[in-house]
Amino acid sequence: MRAIHFMKIDYVLTRKQMYFIPVFFVLACAVGRGVTESALSLLVTCSYMFFVASIFSTAPFGYCVGKNRGFLLMLPATVKERVAGRFLYGLSFMALLGVLCAALWGVYALMGYELPLWTAAFGLCELAVGILMMALEFLFFYLFGEGKENWQHLSNIVRVAPGMAMFFAMSYLVGEIQDMTPAGMGVDLEAFAGKFMQAGVVAIVASLLLTAAAAAVCMKMIKKRDYA
Repeated sequence: MRAIHFMKIDYVLTRKQMYFIPVFFVLACAVGRGVTESALSLLVTCSYMFFVASIFSTAPFGYCVGKNRGFLLMLPATVKERVAGRFLYGLSFMALLGVLCAALWGVYALMGYELPLWTAAFGLCELAVGILMMALEFLFFYLFGEGKENWQHLSNIVRVAPGMAMFFAMSYLVGEIQDMTPAGMGVDLEAFAGKFMQAGVVAIVASLLLTAAAAAVCMKMIKKRDYA
């Protein structure tokens, strides 16, 4: 499929940023360890990872200006295939960070830390929010900024602000959870783990459907304007 080909092109364009993933992974672990309880530490670590993913996943838009954009438009493909490739790139990047978080969850478990099931459910919700933020950022870039060279400052704000808001919101939520646990108000979140997992799965499905809808809107709008 040509969409997969364009996804690979995006990875080639942004290959240098891949070297920074291990650095941010270590940094995320360090930030997470600032929280006393291991389960909550993992949630903070994952929220930081998805913050990074929301920035990195939009990186191709910064390269699609000038000669690079002209070259991409010369390749034999439809608007639908180009847009689909870009969204596949974003989703694959989110999936990569999700796998890293799952691997870290497994490492914590092997080290003997107690990891309640509800932490995995919260992790799914974090992934769903990350995917949704990516879709909205892609929608903004395609409709208002793709190919423009004079909007760098605005694009940086759009790339960073949503992920940063997610990270600080999760950090605040972690603090609230600490007060609600048996050591605080005596609320046993594990008793609601099953419902949390269901909510997490529903959130993932909903975010993927909304991403598909955002991609469809981008394809339709781009076809209406002079894309060439």
